[in-house]
Amino acid sequence: MTEYPSRRDPKVVITAIAVVVVIIIATAAVIMFNPVQQRTLTVYTYGSFMDWGDDNDTAFFAPFEERYDVDVIIDRRADDANTLVAILEAESANPIADVVIGIDNILILEQAARSVLEPYTPTNLSLIDESIVTALDPEHYVVPFDFGLVTIIYSMADMNTTTHPELANLTFADLAYPAMASALVTEDPYLSSPGLAFLLTEIAVHDKLLGTDWTDWWSDVKNDIDIQPGWSEAWARWYSDPTKHMMVSYGTDPAYSAYYTQAEPDVGTAPIYYGGEHYAWMQVEGMGLVKNGPDPELAKLFIEYCLSPAVQRYVALNQWMFPANMNVELNSAFDFALKPDDVVLLNELLGQAEIAENLASWKSEWNDIIRG
Repeated sequence: MTEYPSRRDPKVVITAIAVVVVIIIATAAVIMFNPVQQRTLTVYTYGSFMDWGDDNDTAFFAPFEERYDVDVIIDRRADDANTLVAILEAESANPIADVVIGIDNILILEQAARSVLEPYTPTNLSLIDESIVTALDPEHYVVPFDFGLVTIIYSMADMNTTTHPELANLTFADLAYPAMASALVTEDPYLSSPGLAFLLTEIAVHDKLLGTDWTDWWSDVKNDIDIQPGWSEAWARWYSDPTKHMMVSYGTDPAYSAYYTQAEPDVGTAPIYYGGEHYAWMQVEGMGLVKNGPDPELAKLFIEYCLSPAVQRYVALNQWMFPANMNVELNSAFDFALKPDDVVLLNELLGQAEIAENLASWKSEWNDIIRG
């Protein structure tokens, strides 16, 4: 496979603001001067946030800082959004963060996530397609920052639709064959959002389309499929192990390949097929107002700023997801990405209410099969 640039180490920005007191004694008077403490806005997010490209936080957020005379602190303090929620819960009595970015359309269904957020409808939310907003959270505890399709990708150096015709119309039955299952790397749904999206994909296809017990497929493949803790570990295994040709990842990966190689991508996508249609799960990643945060009015302005082209134009090439604001022009590399119009969204078959009611039991059943 092509040698891609490594992701930069996540950066944690820690700002200490010192108040300097200067005492001047003249004749019988003492005058104390206190320099004005600069206003700050703290944003909690995960380690790899906007860290896959050539731009940096200054490009993204300096215009906001200048406009409002504020220091924006992007605190990448966790590897995943679940941990961010746990941190916000621990700090709920005295919140430090104003905004959180990274809670997706599955995590927001959990009460823990909603309990640390304040619903907010940005004045410019009309910049985002209503279907994306609704797919994330109709109540606006979080609003969209980016989105993408979770699907199966494959290394075209190892397999293609000529050597493996089933890739053109891939089914879970195809993936149950030991030769295919053993070549597939996925992620733990307890620890990884794409891993959880893949579990929901499998449940939706078997329960809603095939009318069969979803647990049977996992029982069939559990001794062959490679399950890694998270996306980074799965990518490393898929990239380095010559026996692993497929991976649960994002439909934008071919765009990433095309952009960095300046050639046809060496990564293909294989969305699940059934009855003449291809299917995929759409992950929508959101940003929300932290409940009782230090500066809610400034936080609202920041969320609105992040919906604007000022930030959204950087999403595609630094996050490798689709920007929530679809009015932003995309690099031509995204011609190779799997798009929502290319598939039927499984989110439409497995609704948020059903997921919220059953998610804990589904994960428990999965765990019993894989680790039991």
